Amino acid sequence: MKKEYIFRNSKNWYTRSTNYASQHLIAFAVNNADKLILDVGCATGEYCQRLTKVGFRCVGVDINSEYVAKAREKDVEAYVMDVKCLKFPDKSFDTVLLFEVLEHVDSPSEILNEAKRVARKNILITTPNCTEFSTLKKHGLTYEHMLEEDHVNFFTKKDLEELLSNHFKKFRVEEREPINIIFSPWWLRKLISLLYKLKILKSVVYYRLFAVAEIDQ
Repeated sequence: MKKEYIFRNSKNWYTRSTNYASQHLIAFAVNNADKLILDVGCATGEYCQRLTKVGFRCVGVDINSEYVAKAREKDVEAYVMDVKCLKFPDKSFDTVLLFEVLEHVDSPSEILNEAKRVARKNILITTPNCTEFSTLKKHGLTYEHMLEEDHVNFFTKKDLEELLSNHFKKFRVEEREPINIIFSPWWLRKLISLLYKLKILKSVVYYRLFAVAEIDQ
């Protein structure tokens, strides 16, 4: 097995990846975004593409010029831009997306300040969830995102809430995308799997954090 299968560097990963947009994140945007969206860290523009198809107007920015070039090939309105210094006037967009961004940056607060400046309604944030790292560690396991070479921040739900509380009066953070880990004989695993499907049992490990931060009107 090659090292890159285990330790992924996502700085250039999107140049050779297609259909990477998560349906969970698309649904999150559809349910919470307003009409005009800025996708910060847009990569090659798949989220902008998908959201445009369902009626949103979406502009993307990314610091990686190769990503932006590929996004433009898909007819996405995209710009090379440092997300710490967005070249847009105040309140230019209804909603700003920070999908899988804050774990990559050395100063999440600067990014949030810029996102807050250009947003009119809200900021939608997702990050990998590290809340139950100790639970997994007991079994010699870890999250996939712990193995990303370019991740520099590792958020628990409490960490993200504390960060957002420094910038917003009104926000909510939820754990989503359950990971069902079952350490049992095969016959018991089948029963437990059924209980998960029937929602009688609930997962204690969730893959991502989803946050909505409201802009003061």
